Amino acid sequence: MPSEAISVDGLTITPATLPAWRGHCSGVHAELADFLSAWWSDAPTMDLHTSGSTGKPKCIHASKAAMRASAAATCRAFQLQPGHTALLALPLRYIAGQMMVVRALVGGLHLITTPPSSAPLAGIKADVDFAPLVPMQVASTLALENGAQQLARVRTILLGGGFVDAALEEQLQVLPCRVFTSYGMTETLSHIALRAANGPQRSEFYTPLPGVSISASPQNTLQLSAPHLDIDHLVTNDTIELLPDGRFRILGRVDAVINSGGVKIQAEELEQELHCRTGLHVLALPMPHPVLGQCVALLWEGPAEAETALRDACATLPRYHQPHAIFHSTLPRTSSGKPARAEARQLLSQLTRS
Repeated sequence: MPSEAISVDGLTITPATLPAWRGHCSGVHAELADFLSAWWSDAPTMDLHTSGSTGKPKCIHASKAAMRASAAATCRAFQLQPGHTALLALPLRYIAGQMMVVRALVGGLHLITTPPSSAPLAGIKADVDFAPLVPMQVASTLALENGAQQLARVRTILLGGGFVDAALEEQLQVLPCRVFTSYGMTETLSHIALRAANGPQRSEFYTPLPGVSISASPQNTLQLSAPHLDIDHLVTNDTIELLPDGRFRILGRVDAVINSGGVKIQAEELEQELHCRTGLHVLALPMPHPVLGQCVALLWEGPAEAETALRDACATLPRYHQPHAIFHSTLPRTSSGKPARAEARQLLSQLTRS
């Protein structure tokens, strides 16, 4: 199916039929109609908005040609063919949902839509060839009585938009479908590298898609070039371990490093360790210290009676990793579910002054 038409929930939409459809649809379909109206306009670019997980959300102007190239690369990577079904279960205001529409346009996929929710497959009866989801959606589905059966109806699941913890990844091993995690961001028009999260090809390292070159900056952060995406030496804030063959592993964000007395603590690694030990969601943040410069402070959420277990786990950490302050609070998150670290730092500042 050419990119001038799209199949949505069994209905074929074209630029000619879009105005009439747009006039009576609602919910996800109304958002999709707005996106298609902008996509089929004469403008060569689209306005994309970042999630704001590390700072203030910003608007990015991306060329439609680069978005088409990204979509085509995804279709090739997952061997998606015209007529295959693809699930749209992510918000259309962010790149992950928007690129799912472009993939359907470019690849001739049949798009199945459902409002974003923690159980996106609950109302889907048909088998699905390709479903991009966030980790929260998969974890919540697996917690349901028939959750594994719901996920098994998908041929390939693409996990993105958040951290996949070790406990969830172990649960993925029993699924018969292929599960991949992605590395990407709004600036890269969704993913530019993939990692098998289950099956015999399971790996800790991401493999860049064809046309994407990866290197390490002098600060050991990931930098990349992808001419087909209009990207030339984009330097990210993600620190990496880079293998000679170009595969890489994310160690954390350089802006999430806490420098305590000269000891550099990767906040995300500390958060993962405490989550694995306690099952609690925590954020490790830098707090000013008169001698060390910075020390670790924790925000955590969960039942109040879990604090003893959290403090016991913290007591076994290396000396400089042990938090100097622990606050029980709802963790700030973006609308896409990611930790909002800039907002969390502001909250920590308020809590330390009170």
